[in-house]
Amino acid sequence: MDDAPGFLLRVALRTHTSIFTAKMIEGLTGPQFSTLAKLREVGPCSQNHLGRLVYYDSATITGVITRLKARGLIKSYQDPLDPRRREIDLTDKGRQIADAAIATVGEISSETFAPLTHEEYRTLTDILKKIIHR
Repeated sequence: MDDAPGFLLRVALRTHTSIFTAKMIEGLTGPQFSTLAKLREVGPCSQNHLGRLVYYDSATITGVITRLKARGLIKSYQDPLDPRRREIDLTDKGRQIADAAIATVGEISSETFAPLTHEEYRTLTDILKKIIHR
C-alpha cells in the first residue's frame, strides 16, 4: 500500500491541503481560489465554460459561484452577444483578492514542494499533466 500511486497522491494532497488551508488568505477554499484565479486569467466567461476550465462539474461550480457572489467577489450579467447566456466576472474586490491569493499560492506551493529539487518538481508536474490530459 505504501507504494501505491493512488494512496500516495491522496496523502500528498492531504499534506498540500493542510498547508493551503493554514496559509490561504480570506478563508478561500481550493475551489474558490481556482475559480477566482481562472477568472483572473481568462476574464469574463460563462459559468459552464468556467466550470470546464477548472474541472468542476455543474453542481460544484454553481455552489462555488453562489458563495463567491455572496462575498461580493464575483458578479454575473447578461452576455451582450447572447442574451440567453450569463457571464461571470470578478468584481474590483474579487480582482484584488485574486491577485493577493495568487501570490499566496506561490508561497503555499513552495512549502508543499520544498523537499523536491527543481528537476523533480518539473518531472512531477509533467507526469501529473500527462495523467490529466490523456
